[in-house]
Amino acid sequence: MSDDLLDWVYAYLEQDEEIVVPIKKMWNEWRATRAGPSLEVFAARVLAEDRIEEMGGIDHAEGMEWIEPDELEEYMREMEELGFFSGPRAKLKSREITLEHVAKMIRKHNDRMEWALQQARESLPESATEQEEGALIEIQYQARQLRRQLREIGLELDEAESED
Repeated sequence: MSDDLLDWVYAYLEQDEEIVVPIKKMWNEWRATRAGPSLEVFAARVLAEDRIEEMGGIDHAEGMEWIEPDELEEYMREMEELGFFSGPRAKLKSREITLEHVAKMIRKHNDRMEWALQQARESLPESATEQEEGALIEIQYQARQLRRQLREIGLELDEAESED
């Protein structure tokens, strides 16, 4: 991997608000304006860099073995459009994760989840059962409860603080 790519990754990780960043998200942004290595090569080189540490990963396809491959591919594409990337995450070793960063990450992901749940509810087919709609409403309620609990323990920014 070129020094240009490593410099770009370092600058990206230095500035991204999330601190812990999905490698695929970075790769997509790199590939949007430049030619480059495959995702696998990109990830291997990023994680081999001494200034960067791997922070685990997420597999949004886990537990979905029953779904058809083309449907799974569409699901994964939709998840990425919503900002949910599978795969390993990376962060700069020199960048500390603070309580403020954790609160911002939680809020961002909770907001995204609540939006996705609202979209799912709005797109429920007319044929959906009352039980299916009720389950979705319950999940939305739980997401709002999470927001309230975070606020109560001081981990979520107030509305006014988040707009600064």
